Amino acid sequence: MLAAAERVRSRVRGEAEIVWHMPVDPASCDGDCDMHDIACGEPGISVPGGNREVPVDLHEPGQRWCTACLNATRQTV
Repeated sequence: MLAAAERVRSRVRGEAEIVWHMPVDPASCDGDCDMHDIACGEPGISVPGGNREVPVDLHEPGQRWCTACLNATRQTV
């Protein structure tokens, strides 16, 4: 699933972690975007790296899906 990354402080460890969001219109990303509208309805996130393929069943340390975006992702799969 195409996703946009957000770097945030971990709620548990206090370290940075990557939170993945589902972009509203992934086809509009050319890899040189400043912002993406995301499915969870947050105002948008700064994304220097563009969209990437991320598995819905992500099990990478220090990475997680935004809960609202993951729910939206499951409805589209």
